[in-house]
Amino acid sequence: MSLFKKKDEMKQKIKPPVFPGLPEHNFPIYEPTFPSSPESIKRAIQDFPEVRERPMIMPEEKAIFVKVDKYKEAIDTLEVIKEKLKTAQSVLNELKDLKKKEEAELEEWQSSINDIKEKLTLVDNNLFEV
Repeated sequence: MSLFKKKDEMKQKIKPPVFPGLPEHNFPIYEPTFPSSPESIKRAIQDFPEVRERPMIMPEEKAIFVKVDKYKEAIDTLEVIKEKLKTAQSVLNELKDLKKKEEAELEEWQSSINDIKEKLTLVDNNLFEV
């Protein structure tokens, strides 16, 4: 209950700004038309016994007829989709391999730069010692 009190208090504290010269609007308020308490729902269901006593009806399985040309067209379309999917997968695999090679090359460059930095520092230190 305290949650709802806080919500009502917040509504009272926060009010929209009033602009002079503009008419104040009355916005519609939603009022539920269905029963909201569990007791009223139970009473509503008891008023309609056919609703709770009605057996569940399972749909019958019926045959679906498809024209042969439409069936062949669907099969051909599925084959095209499968081929495009295989192509996309192979391209993705190639991209992954290329990315691995690129990462390896970048790592090699980074290690080369680090080696050059170390040698340059060594030369720099040797020159300033004299």
